Amino acid sequence: MSLNGLNFYSYLSRIRILKTYSSKIMLVAFLGTHVPLITLLLFFVLSTVQDVSTALKILGVALVATLTGTAATLLALHKLLAPVMLTSRSLNRYLNEREIPNLPTVFQDEAGSLMADTVTTVRKLDELIHYMANYDGLSGLPNRDLFLERLSSSLHELSMREEILSFPVLSLEATHLKQIRSNLGVHMGDLYLRALVQKLETMLGPETVLARTGDGEFSFFPLPSSSQILETDSEIWAGKVQNSVSSPLNVVDQMISSEIQIGISVFPYDGKSSDQLLWKSETALNQAKLSGTSKIQTYSSEWKERMKERYLLEKDLRLAISKNQLFLQYQPRIEVQTGKKISAEALLRWNHPEYGVISPTIFIPIAEESGIIGEMGEWVLSKSMEDLGNWKKRGLPPIRISVNLSAKQLEDKNITKKVLDILEKNNLSVEDLELEITESSLITNIQSALEILGELHSWGISLALDDFGTGYSSLSYLSKIPLKTLKVDQSFVRKILTDPNSLAISKTIVALGKSLGLRITAEGVETEVQMRKIKDLGCDEAQGYFLSRPIPLEELEKFVQT
Repeated sequence: MSLNGLNFYSYLSRIRILKTYSSKIMLVAFLGTHVPLITLLLFFVLSTVQDVSTALKILGVALVATLTGTAATLLALHKLLAPVMLTSRSLNRYLNEREIPNLPTVFQDEAGSLMADTVTTVRKLDELIHYMANYDGLSGLPNRDLFLERLSSSLHELSMREEILSFPVLSLEATHLKQIRSNLGVHMGDLYLRALVQKLETMLGPETVLARTGDGEFSFFPLPSSSQILETDSEIWAGKVQNSVSSPLNVVDQMISSEIQIGISVFPYDGKSSDQLLWKSETALNQAKLSGTSKIQTYSSEWKERMKERYLLEKDLRLAISKNQLFLQYQPRIEVQTGKKISAEALLRWNHPEYGVISPTIFIPIAEESGIIGEMGEWVLSKSMEDLGNWKKRGLPPIRISVNLSAKQLEDKNITKKVLDILEKNNLSVEDLELEITESSLITNIQSALEILGELHSWGISLALDDFGTGYSSLSYLSKIPLKTLKVDQSFVRKILTDPNSLAISKTIVALGKSLGLRITAEGVETEVQMRKIKDLGCDEAQGYFLSRPIPLEELEKFVQT
């Protein structure tokens, strides 16, 4: 039935006293039976009976009989409407109280189908809602909430035993998932995760609760009835799992592998609640990842203190801008062939009031993980352009400033306007600025990043790709980025004379950049011999300690003028 079939129902709904569906039915039934009957009765009495009293008696008896019959009819109609009203109330109870409808399903007519179909539909809907709330859509495993719920239940069961047994909770991560998705595509990354889940489920078996608790992260623990909790060394179990799932998996005829690392917490030593144990197993996993060498790590109080220090640093870092603790240093770049000083890279530094100058290798990752990096990046851009504006006012030799653009800033749709406003504010042109991006900053949302970079390029702002060759083999999108400069990472330059692979990679990067019409900058030049080598390779620019370490603005003036 089309919506036009609701016109009469819609009209009746405008009558305010007809609030319920049954009242609408009763009104129609009453009018439908009484109007023609009373009209016919009045016509008969008035046309045949001459005596008024007799006519009134006939009308009275007829009306009483009619009303009695109508009342019985309306009562029967009201009872027949019970399935519709009961179904409506059942749906309201489900929406408000999540109570599953308890309606009969044995009747075969339309009202019976309505009740039966409502029960079936609501039960399926409830199962779907429960699944979506408690299970991961990609892997089909329990999600974090359901994992914690089942862990709490198992801990309660253990606490009821006379003998308290040690009980491990393990968190596992496939640490190369981003690289897999970048190199092979997001879909292949998802297929790899599903293959990994199948491998884990087969190895762990039904006596282990396994859940997906992060993007490439899984957590698991043995059921209280499992023999696994009787093992004294949970690291042995973790080692078996790690060895098994680290081996390459066949995904659509491709062998794909990832480094697998595991963190372990143990009940009751590391905590007695599900939240504590999961958090500490994930903390141990982070420790394993940051160590660079450990594949399996148990939770330790020493690591807890390091995490506490990191947390305190993050709190201080959030106030660093407002408290004027940040400052800039500049590292010059020169033309290799002429020795001309052409530009300088602005580098952020933090002078902590208690710890002194903190290394960027410590505070930059904290800023990236906490989201502060976007605000800090804007501060660097604003401050460096202010410095350059004052530089030009004083008539110093022309120089271009290079500023790093973070992944957070590449998500900002207004970044182009912000850049142009800062240049205008300091009376600078687009030729005075170069923006540097890294391969890793493009991975989060490459399409959005490419659109923003294209917009910056359209305004004439030069773009450079930093750390090329160290990240995600981005040849597939390198030609799509409107670059002017490609930088050879310092990890290759420093070993260019001793490591044949570093030399080969450097040659390839230079050749690739030249084929795309890009200028090539070599980073990390520390010796005269390295300088000669990168000149022989055809690099256009050089940057490194051989030329100058990062220096304050005042020293940069002297460097450029000498």
